[in-house]
Amino acid sequence: MINKKDCCGCTACSHICPVKCIEMKEDKEGFLYPAVDNEKCIHCHKCERVCPIGNLINYNNETKTFIGYNKNEAIREKSSSGGIFSLAAEWIIEQNGVVFGAAFDEDFEVCQIAVETKEELSKLRGSKYVQSRLEDAYPKVQQYLENNRKVLFTGTGCQIAGLKKYLNKDYENLYTVDVLCHGVPSPKIWKMYLEEKKKQYNAPIQKIEFRNKESGWKNFSVNIEFADNRRYCIKFYEDKFMQMFLGNIDLRPSCHNCRFKGFPRISDMTIGDSWGIENYMPDMDDDRGTSVIVVNSLKGKQMLEAVVGSLNLKEASLDKALPKAEIRKQSVEIHPNRVKFFKCVEKGESIDALCACLSKSLIQKVLSLIRYIFMRLGAL
Repeated sequence: MINKKDCCGCTACSHICPVKCIEMKEDKEGFLYPAVDNEKCIHCHKCERVCPIGNLINYNNETKTFIGYNKNEAIREKSSSGGIFSLAAEWIIEQNGVVFGAAFDEDFEVCQIAVETKEELSKLRGSKYVQSRLEDAYPKVQQYLENNRKVLFTGTGCQIAGLKKYLNKDYENLYTVDVLCHGVPSPKIWKMYLEEKKKQYNAPIQKIEFRNKESGWKNFSVNIEFADNRRYCIKFYEDKFMQMFLGNIDLRPSCHNCRFKGFPRISDMTIGDSWGIENYMPDMDDDRGTSVIVVNSLKGKQMLEAVVGSLNLKEASLDKALPKAEIRKQSVEIHPNRVKFFKCVEKGESIDALCACLSKSLIQKVLSLIRYIFMRLGAL
């Protein structure tokens, strides 16, 4: 029986199995976990050896930090932060390469897909705050690599760790970029949220943006557009799904003990929002989106140098760009009402009722405030 905090759902075990006896199945919380058909299992233990959580990972030893954004304002506007991903992806495609990233499918669920043209990159731009289904991405990456195609694989740190364990060798033509990750919320909660929105508006959904910048990068909105041209557009802190996500109540158990948030990292490059840039480098902030870029390897350096002419870029300090207390550098705490929350999910309660589980007692609020103050002071 798997301890769920020790499984990030990367799918490496299911793909490495020589007799295909491992299937990824959804649990009651909506997360995928490996299920083994013991009658087919030949006890080769490959699944155990490929697990990125249960085995040692070779991390890179180089860390160099930059702050920057894409000079192309149209691309930057469509991106969650500074539009760095688009530049790296275009560079790969220009060399007849393939780019893997998270995209919405026809039901607005999130899955990992491969694109080979610049036009298709629009599917991969923008944050998707749901754990993406990897499906057969790992074998596809390997096939492209064996065919001598350059591959850029973008995803969370655990997804990249799973890919590297699955490949089990270094490929010169593989480039990896991970995103600074808060944690991954349950796809089941996302489906419930979407169903409520469709019933509320009585119309199919045509477009979703988690990070609409019409009111600025720092004050972004969740934007959902419907087939009848109506629109739900609300500040992120007012949206129920984002409240649950940022409140840490619907995250995958492994996110509360993440092995892939520290530095240096397993990826070639790490990118994310440069929150607090107005205090650190105010001249790099125009509220249109600024990225923190951490180069973790020679390949990461190669990618950055290849696109540097298209960037407004400044070297930075990792500790100032991502301070000690930065939540994307450490695991988030388990919400005290998590068990209660998922019991409500099982009962099929509304999104409003689920969101009500976020409330904390006065003591919990005070303790959280004290912990936050001490962390900001660098005492923890």
